Amino acid sequence: MNDDGAQTQTKSPAGADSSRQDVPDEQKRNAVQYVRIFWLLAIATLLSSNLVLPWKLVPIALGTAAVVVGIIALVKAARAKMRPVLPVLISIGLVITFVTTLGMAAMAMLWDRTVTYESCMRSAITLNASESCQSEYLSFELP
Repeated sequence: MNDDGAQTQTKSPAGADSSRQDVPDEQKRNAVQYVRIFWLLAIATLLSSNLVLPWKLVPIALGTAAVVVGIIALVKAARAKMRPVLPVLISIGLVITFVTTLGMAAMAMLWDRTVTYESCMRSAITLNASESCQSEYLSFELP
């Protein structure tokens, strides 16, 4: 108590209470929405990765959008102080989506070779024919 009879409250050092403050529900809902959108885009990227050219450009666009939304979701989940496992799962999803998108982009960059490989695989009926296509077009030997 001080002189006038009022009790004084002791304040903890700055930052000690800030980690314990409750995050508004709206901020948590916003983070969860971004996480849901990210996972939908990531799953759509993985499911569409088997398309043939020119449709192979679709997973590239979906993957790029998923990486951008995933980074935003990761930041929002961290700021909303969500469970610690959520940022880890988002990070794993980001890595998988990024690698898949990079692979699709590499196939699009090798457009002619990818088209001939896909047409060879479409016409291959037997296992020997498909193995022949794979050995002929998937060998990356330097000339």
